[in-house]
Amino acid sequence: MTPHAFASTSTSRPDAHPSTSRIASALDPRSPLPAVLDLVQAAALLGVGRTTAYRLVRDQQWPTPVLRLGRLIKIPTQPLLDLLAGTTRETG
Repeated sequence: MTPHAFASTSTSRPDAHPSTSRIASALDPRSPLPAVLDLVQAAALLGVGRTTAYRLVRDQQWPTPVLRLGRLIKIPTQPLLDLLAGTTRETG
């Protein structure tokens, strides 16, 4: 196998992992965010690592609602943005 066999196809950084560029583009402030984020994207917004994020979800300590869809973990975007803005929504 050649040394370039594992080269990234990312256009943002030649050494970046492809999923890293997807996360960066998904979190681009110029583009609208989807209704839900995957846990790694949500963790990036909060500034915590992947492992910490999964541990927080496992221990039921993640600070916003968590959607479990089979093995998928999704985080609703609006409560996460509210948390980052320092606002909370009343539940009734």
